Amino acid sequence: MEREHTTTLRGGDRLPDVTAEALTRTVAGAGVRLHAREWMGGEPGLLLTHGLASSSHIWDLVAPRLSRSGTRVVAYDQRGHGRSGKPSSGYGFDRTSADAAAVIRATGLRRPVVVGHSWGANVGLELAVRRPHLVGGVVLVDGGFVNLRDRFDWPTARQVLAPPNLAGTPVHEFLEMVRFFLHGQVEITPEVEVVFLSLMRLGRDGTIRPRLSRANHLRILRALWGQDAQELLRRVRVPTLVLAVRSAPGAPDSAGFMQEKQRAAAAVRRIGGPVRFAWIDGIHDLPLQRPDALARRIRSFVADASAPVPAARP
Repeated sequence: MEREHTTTLRGGDRLPDVTAEALTRTVAGAGVRLHAREWMGGEPGLLLTHGLASSSHIWDLVAPRLSRSGTRVVAYDQRGHGRSGKPSSGYGFDRTSADAAAVIRATGLRRPVVVGHSWGANVGLELAVRRPHLVGGVVLVDGGFVNLRDRFDWPTARQVLAPPNLAGTPVHEFLEMVRFFLHGQVEITPEVEVVFLSLMRLGRDGTIRPRLSRANHLRILRALWGQDAQELLRRVRVPTLVLAVRSAPGAPDSAGFMQEKQRAAAAVRRIGGPVRFAWIDGIHDLPLQRPDALARRIRSFVADASAPVPAARP
C-alpha cells in the first residue's frame, strides 16, 4: 500500500492532501486493474461504491468520519473511472458486480456492508443478489430502486442522460461551473475541489478531459436502463436500506426524477422483508452536502445489521 498523493494543478499549484488517512492499492478486478483506497478500522467493514461519471473521491468527506468511529472503510474507482483501468467493454452488471466482489476478496473484507451512491447503489444491489455470501448488508444512497425503463425508452434515455461535452474546458472554468451549479447547496472547499478534479485529466494547457469516456458512459447508461432494480429488491436476502434523497420543494427537476422516486418509494415499501425505505433531505450529491448525516445513517444501519438475531421462543 501507499499513501494518497496531492493533486497538482497548472502552474504547480497544489491542493491539500485531504485524504492522507487513506492508503492506496491496486486490485485485480474482472479483467481490469482497479484503484482502491482504504481507511483503517475494525470489522464489519464497509465497501463504498461511487456513481456514474464519479470516482471514489465522492466519499472523501464520509469515509474519514466512518473510520474515526472505528470502522474499516474501502472505496474504489469503478472500471472506466478515476485511476482504474478503462477497457472498452465489460460495463454490464455481471462484470461491475464481479469487480466489487474482487475488491472485497483482495482487501480481506469479511461480509462488509456495501454502500453505493447512484449507479454504485445499482452495482451494490446486483452484488448482494448475485453473491449474498460476500455481503453483510446494503445501503442504496439515491440509487438502486428506480427503473429507468419505466420512464424512458432507450433512445430518450440516451438523449436526456448523455454526458455534457466538457473536453477542452479550462480547469478554472470547470470549477466555476461546479460552484455555480452547487451554489447554496455545497460549500466548494479545497476538499470538494479535489473530488471534482478527480473526475478529470488535467492537460498541460490547463484544460480538462473526463476520465470516463463518452462511449463507456453510454455503455453504463444502457446497462442501467436495462436493469430491473425493483425485481432485484424483491430477490435480495440481506439487510437492505434504500436511502432516497428528497429534494426541497421547488428544486429544479427537469427530468422528473423526484416524481418517479415517489412512485418507486411506494413500490419498495410494499416489498418488506429485509428491505427498508427511508427519505433523507438533500441533493443527489449527498456525500458532499451532508456527510455527517449520511455517516450517521450508515453507522446506524451497520449496528442494526450486525446485531444478533434473538432466538425464537420455544
